[in-house]
Amino acid sequence: MNVLVGQDRAVERLRRAAERPAHAYLLAGPRGTEVAARGFAAAILDPADTGTGEVSRRALRGLHPDVVEFEPDGNQILVAQADAIMREAYRSPIEGARKIVIVLEADRLNEAASNKLLKTLEEPPAPTTMVLVTSSPDDLLDTVRSRCQRVDLVALSEATLRDALVESGVDPRRAEVAARLAGGRLDRAELLAGPMGVVRDACVVAAADLDGSGASVARAADGITAAMQDALTALEAEQQREVDELAAEIERAGYPDRAANALVKRLAERHKRQHRRARTAALLEGITAVESLYRDALAGPDAPPRNVDRPRLNVSARSCAQAFDACSAARAAFEFNPSESLLLEHLLLQLPRSSAGTRE
Repeated sequence: MNVLVGQDRAVERLRRAAERPAHAYLLAGPRGTEVAARGFAAAILDPADTGTGEVSRRALRGLHPDVVEFEPDGNQILVAQADAIMREAYRSPIEGARKIVIVLEADRLNEAASNKLLKTLEEPPAPTTMVLVTSSPDDLLDTVRSRCQRVDLVALSEATLRDALVESGVDPRRAEVAARLAGGRLDRAELLAGPMGVVRDACVVAAADLDGSGASVARAADGITAAMQDALTALEAEQQREVDELAAEIERAGYPDRAANALVKRLAERHKRQHRRARTAALLEGITAVESLYRDALAGPDAPPRNVDRPRLNVSARSCAQAFDACSAARAAFEFNPSESLLLEHLLLQLPRSSAGTRE
């Protein structure tokens, strides 16, 4: 499980647990903790695989037939989805002797669905290990938490994130920016150093270049929209690689038709969810980037900036408050009317005219 940078205590607990896995685990930590669940699943399937072998490779990419993931279909995990989780838990493993069922964003289990799963969590079939993943463990029912062995993962320091990114080949300056903005999350740092970075860049440039004219708003909106499309194009290329890889894996392993079809369907559904989430994440990441730019301006020259690659804006405290209100309104509007182009234009129109100053 060497994919878990900076999580030595959690890694050691999971490594020991993988040798003799219990019936259910609760992995609690920042968003992105699903990587820990997949690494744990690989260790259960093959304890000799230390994170670089074939089992880990497939499990971490969601391509292993004996690692099945569920995530909310909507705002909640309802009884119907709990029934599907239970059915999967009782299906036999396809490739080996063990099976792992992972429930992502488990805090979204509503009360009825939680109660439905209690028996399965307490006594799943012998080959099956249940793994719940959440960033909000206190939102789970006590009866759910009590049936799971809990493992906590921690937010990472900026230095740890920066070093991990540089080690993976990211330019040191870019790594510093991503680590500063990532909020302790390696998954977010990787996105900001990669495909989401272009969205963040477009948004902070747009906010700094607004001059109060409609033309500047139109240019800014076009630039952000193009950056969002670039991020989605990168995701789509990665998804196509996964489709090709799965096809090769199915042919190599000779899975029966039922198992092969299930894997193909599972991957297609995951890609659809990823694409939908990526569009939402790109827009929300852009709003967050704008907020961080005005937060740096409000903090003043004596405070360390979040955007270490950008000069501070020369704006008043009142203008910062206006920008924060506009960003908050944009987030709220997106929940009810997710029209990206209209939302972007409206947000940019509400931002104050600004000019960049020299960072002290």
